[in-house]
Amino acid sequence: MVCAGGDGIISSCNGDSGGPLNCQAENGAWEVHGIVSFGSGQGCNTLKKPTVYTRVSAYIDWINQVGTHPPLATGASNL
Repeated sequence: MVCAGGDGIISSCNGDSGGPLNCQAENGAWEVHGIVSFGSGQGCNTLKKPTVYTRVSAYIDWINQVGTHPPLATGASNL
């Protein structure tokens, strides 16, 4: 997990689940460091209630492995 926000200004909101936590690297490139898992049940941008993200680095080996395979056919037998 990665927690970010909670400053009362910037945080996740309803409907943000699955969205990215993007961070700018030293070389200026943007990288996805997290995927929104959940936020505060008290609403959006709640002070001291950060958004919880799934840490992408914990799954990077799997992402790279799955991302190199050809896509599955769209037929129901592949579901």
